[in-house]
Amino acid sequence: MQSSAEREVQKQVSNERIRVLVVEDSPTLSKALTLMLSGNGLAPETAFNLSEALLRVHQPGIDVVLLDLTLPDSTGIGTFYALRAEARRIPVVILTGLNDETIAIECMHNGAQDYLIKGQASNHSIVRCLHYAFERSRVEQALLDSEHRLRMVIEHSLDAFVACDADGFIVDWNKKAEAMFGWKKMEALGEKMADLIIPERFRDKRNLTVEERKVRRQKYLNRRTELGAIHREGHEFPIEVAFFEIKDAGKETFCCFIEDITDRKLMEERKEKLNDELDRLVQEKTTELQRSNEELQQFAKIASHDLQEPLRAVEGFAKLLAKRYKGKLGKDGDEFIDFILDGMQRMQRLIQDVLAHSNIQVDRSHRPETNTLVVLKEVQANLAQLIDESSATFEVGELPMVAVERSKLVQLFQNIISNAIKYRKPNETPHIIISAERSVNEWVFSVRDNGLGFDSKYADKIFDMFARLHGKTEYSGTGMGLAICKKIVNANGGTIWAQSEVGHGSIFFFTLPAVDQLKEVNHAESD
Repeated sequence: MQSSAEREVQKQVSNERIRVLVVEDSPTLSKALTLMLSGNGLAPETAFNLSEALLRVHQPGIDVVLLDLTLPDSTGIGTFYALRAEARRIPVVILTGLNDETIAIECMHNGAQDYLIKGQASNHSIVRCLHYAFERSRVEQALLDSEHRLRMVIEHSLDAFVACDADGFIVDWNKKAEAMFGWKKMEALGEKMADLIIPERFRDKRNLTVEERKVRRQKYLNRRTELGAIHREGHEFPIEVAFFEIKDAGKETFCCFIEDITDRKLMEERKEKLNDELDRLVQEKTTELQRSNEELQQFAKIASHDLQEPLRAVEGFAKLLAKRYKGKLGKDGDEFIDFILDGMQRMQRLIQDVLAHSNIQVDRSHRPETNTLVVLKEVQANLAQLIDESSATFEVGELPMVAVERSKLVQLFQNIISNAIKYRKPNETPHIIISAERSVNEWVFSVRDNGLGFDSKYADKIFDMFARLHGKTEYSGTGMGLAICKKIVNANGGTIWAQSEVGHGSIFFFTLPAVDQLKEVNHAESD
């Protein structure tokens, strides 16, 4: 199979005539050779002595020289050496009357393409040798150019390039290797790679067999490996090495591109330190938040207890006042007592809701599987009186199992459904649609109603603590219901949001973890 260089040469040869310089002192023979070469498609020129030939080869346009060794100004093998010294890139075919085997061998050994004897070589042989010399020269030059380009690539590589023979002795070493390791190319060639750039503590002191060396090399071939290296001045630095093997005519050469990764390692160390510092700060903040939450929960319990005691006392005296003086203090007096009792009840509900909000926690190490449909039936039973009074109807889709504690799920649905019924339109039966849709590893629930609705600009505010869009005289409540819903959903890794339009009802969306997600998390934690 032809190489690309050979194919390129043949293409060029077919498109141009070979220019031959005939160096022959005999005018008759020179004329005969010129006519013969022209007749065979070549483009000959003539020179009658060595001086003329040397002048011509210094100018462009000669592809091959047909040289007689016996000239007026030069005789013997010296003629060839003189021409060869001045035109090393032009192939030379010798056509001479010197039938000397020793001279022929020496000429061929030193670069002559062929050695032909006058009177013995046919015209066909001469033409064939000239064609062959030209084609061979072009192929050789193409290969030399290719090698030169490859050499330039290696020399200008951003990585160091080092090549070793099968015994580990350095046979190639580029400029980047000189800069990286501090050894000049002529100093490195012939040295053991391991002795020159590998720190002593990493060198293998054993006398490995050929098979052991082969097994060891396979460990690093055709992959990137991080190693330690040593500079000529003695300091060590990290490198990344990509090893590969070249086999040519049974000869093994092991090559590697080497990158100094000192800057990368410094960046990794800085990143690791920053990550450690970040982890430490996160841990500190987490611990601080846990302590703060515990203190807040404790405060909420104590505050609710301390607040309820005087409330109970005030409520007791207010009830006693109502019992003894109901109807005796006039209409305003009775109304004032009712205000006191109503305020006490609302204050107690508010304290209970704040306490419930502070007590919402999720044990992520143990979350049961809860049937949402069963929870919904329990909520409907809890709200049976409100549902009957309002004649509310439900449209319920297929509901899934979720990884949420049952009591928290009851509280979530009960708050949202009771709001849907509470904020209904006058003279219109509440209709509530509940559905769930799977999204990757969670369920997206929606609770839609046909109630009053609200302005969409309050869609985020309604989940704040004590948030109310209606006066307390219009609708009862503490403004804590949706805040509790938000905390339950967030504590379980979900989100909650709402869409609404005044007069067109509302839709509450929230996400909860699917049961199979919980199993995956538990499995990962157990691993």
